[in-house]
Amino acid sequence: MEERSARRLQESLGFASDDLKRWLASYYQKLVFERRSSWHTVHATYSDLKHFLIFMRDHTGELLNLKGLETLKPIDLRAFLASRMRERSSKRTTARLLSSLRSFVRYLRSQGHTISSAFEVISSPRLDKRLPRPLSEVQSLNLMDRKPETWMELRDQALFMLLYGCGLRISEALNLNGTDWTASFLLIKGKGGKERHVPLLASVAAKVEQYLKASPYPSGPDKPLFRGARGGRLNPVIIERTLRNLRLELGLPGTATPHALRHSFATHLLESGGDLRHIQELLGHASLSSTQIYTDLTQDKIYQAYRDAHPRSKRPAPG
Repeated sequence: MEERSARRLQESLGFASDDLKRWLASYYQKLVFERRSSWHTVHATYSDLKHFLIFMRDHTGELLNLKGLETLKPIDLRAFLASRMRERSSKRTTARLLSSLRSFVRYLRSQGHTISSAFEVISSPRLDKRLPRPLSEVQSLNLMDRKPETWMELRDQALFMLLYGCGLRISEALNLNGTDWTASFLLIKGKGGKERHVPLLASVAAKVEQYLKASPYPSGPDKPLFRGARGGRLNPVIIERTLRNLRLELGLPGTATPHALRHSFATHLLESGGDLRHIQELLGHASLSSTQIYTDLTQDKIYQAYRDAHPRSKRPAPG
């Protein structure tokens, strides 16, 4: 993901004027080294900036420069958003795109540049509330109960067990090195470089040990915990593709993704009586409001169970 992010930066520079290139590169350094943003965030940010730069080149007939950002009008920004809608961008994607642009604009202003107020005049689209889609306990465990035939299948099972047993993001799991885990806990480097300790279940630790013993590549303090076929750090694309294949084989829903295992971890803990504050700490959420969405999900299940089970719901309404 780091290479893809760096490539996206270089692509963006190709559509900017010389005076703007410097600040695009400087902002990249700030995201990576100061804010310590995830590579997914960096890649998404420069994908959004690239789309904007290409549009402005086609819209004005020249590469965007700092003067162009100073004189940008709301109608120009609306035209850009309309072009993305014609490309069938979702409301959520459009909201993220605006957020990326505003973040870059704030950075430019912090460096003393005068930038158009158009970025504040245009409001973000109203988003529908979207609840997580966890797997059931049976579906989650089915991913880990299959008999592995190769060391890579054993690796995938160990990874799935970490995602489900510890509530990790896929990027957090794949960034683990030998020094980041013991038989009892994980040291997780989360979003923004924040670290947290996550307890490790004995069954999960045993599966990781089993995978490491089967792996043809030696483990070490500074070695990636999860290796690809050639020994490098495992690429998340490989895991996403593996899970797509398993969905067909096991009859799992289309929502069965690596991140769904994190949702499943939080939902099943909450349904079993877990404390919301403790779940927040385990997930590494900065705000409790991010964790409370699982409360809404659990409440919906309770209401559904009530409607399905209550005798009154089975009787026809009086005429």
